[in-house]
Amino acid sequence: MTFLEQFRVELKQEQSNPEYLALTIAGMAYPTLDIKEQLATLDQLAAVVARALHDLPPGYERAARFIDVLHYDLGFSGNRDHYYHPDNSYLNVVLRQRVGLPIMLSLLCMAIGRRLQLDIVGMGFPGHFMARYQDQAGTWLLDPFHNRVAALDDASSYLSSIFERPITLSAEMLEPVSATTLAQRILYNLRNVYLSRKNFSMTLAVLDYLLLLTPEEPALWQEKGLLHYQVDDWEAASYHLRRYFFLMDQYMLAYGHEKNTDLVQATQQSTQHQLLEVFQQIEEMRRRIN
Repeated sequence: MTFLEQFRVELKQEQSNPEYLALTIAGMAYPTLDIKEQLATLDQLAAVVARALHDLPPGYERAARFIDVLHYDLGFSGNRDHYYHPDNSYLNVVLRQRVGLPIMLSLLCMAIGRRLQLDIVGMGFPGHFMARYQDQAGTWLLDPFHNRVAALDDASSYLSSIFERPITLSAEMLEPVSATTLAQRILYNLRNVYLSRKNFSMTLAVLDYLLLLTPEEPALWQEKGLLHYQVDDWEAASYHLRRYFFLMDQYMLAYGHEKNTDLVQATQQSTQHQLLEVFQQIEEMRRRIN
């Protein structure tokens, strides 16, 4: 079973495991990755944290000790020097190199917390990701990227201090994210990095995962079509752009545009008109080849 297939199977579980999803994502770049071995590494890290938290009462001290063990004892930190390297989004590499993005370090907190029966969930704030630690004594935000702990009530001011501008959070932004939402955020991080590097093959691999999460999202089909066009894969480009037109209720643009020029002129914005021109080029290339 491929890593993409394992990702799809895990999505169907009643409670998807976020670190398992992250490891299947990592498989796209590391095809020899051993998921069981990586999960065992997380077990070992959790054992170290468990010993450090032993006998600590619930409350801020335990939350602060958790984040300190992660940073000082285990050596995890944010990768500020190479923030936009794709390896920062692959959990197996983060576990080996001990550096990563905020979302991956927060995922590490969540994975360890689940193994220790601690209430730690992911919090996807605008521009930053943290983990929420909660026990009988209160609720705190764990920021493993900056090695800091903040009160949940101070989330807006804490983020404002990080970004050096006012940040206002809505009530829904204070809700934890699901495993699938976390996976989607990891994937969009990778999509942006690979696209900026013009690594179209890896961008396409990422889009395959994203389409399992939102198969009816037209923008993803359009992007796949245009990327296949960039690498001269005319059949795949045609297929994905036809799917895009269909999802946009523009079926005739893909399957009858040559006989419906009035419809084309009436319905197309400039960007859509450019897209149709690209599609016509693709169809012309397909005719020449076939």
